[in-house]
Amino acid sequence: MAKEPTQKAKLSLKALELTLTKDVTNDYYLMPKLQKCLDMADLAREVAAMSTRQEDEDEIKRIGNLLMKRMVWYLSSGYSLSTVLGYFRPTVNGVLLEPELATAPSRDRIKLGISYSMSQDMRQALAEAELDVEIQKATSGPQLYSVVSAQDALHPDAATRGQGVPVSAGEACIIKGKNLKVGGTDEKIGVTLTRQDGSSKETVFFPVSRLYPNTPTQVGFVMPASASEGSVWSVTLCTQIGSNGAKLLQAPRTVAMPDYFVVGEVSENPGGSGGSGDGNIEENPLE
Repeated sequence: MAKEPTQKAKLSLKALELTLTKDVTNDYYLMPKLQKCLDMADLAREVAAMSTRQEDEDEIKRIGNLLMKRMVWYLSSGYSLSTVLGYFRPTVNGVLLEPELATAPSRDRIKLGISYSMSQDMRQALAEAELDVEIQKATSGPQLYSVVSAQDALHPDAATRGQGVPVSAGEACIIKGKNLKVGGTDEKIGVTLTRQDGSSKETVFFPVSRLYPNTPTQVGFVMPASASEGSVWSVTLCTQIGSNGAKLLQAPRTVAMPDYFVVGEVSENPGGSGGSGDGNIEENPLE
């Protein structure tokens, strides 16, 4: 059997300066400082190292993957699941007219998903985790707040009403932030996406010519059509344009968004809109 870890969990937080409240100069919002995105191989290696029976790492991984696949099958078959992590159950959203109920509903008329509620073990682990906070003052360079669907960029209040549109493969997405405009002469200038789940670490690079809109508060790109639902991505922006938007710097600046975004999920927007607050982008982006 595996030994219980004796070391308490440690959750590092980042305090980022809230620049949208002009009348308050010392307010911050908190975000977790994300560590590596672990997969089943990482977990199996950890369990094998903690085991008192010298279980094989590959066998633990095999069984772990089998368990996860059965969980996927049962959830997609209408079962709910209670685990150490928490309670999972299938969900469906959509409104249909009575004549449409005579046959199986069209998939473009409904949205299937999974809801999650923390278990007592999970709540206790978070309650007992050691916290530390790293203060990050607002800088004059690019600040990446979030990645949202183009529809949510046009209608920023939709997500707060539960009507947000998820980031989707093959669709336009918008990076929201401050001092974002991308430009310059260096070959690294552009936006880079890197997949964080799994082991592929797939990267997608967008040069300036494939970014639209490209403004100080919003930079747009089209999410690759091959991006799978549920895949986790980081985003990095590289630009030579200074904070005043008019002068090219001698060397490009590269900044990573402090949080990941997930294909198929409505993005949260911590710290405010990251722009003028009107949520406007130009129509028909990235054609």
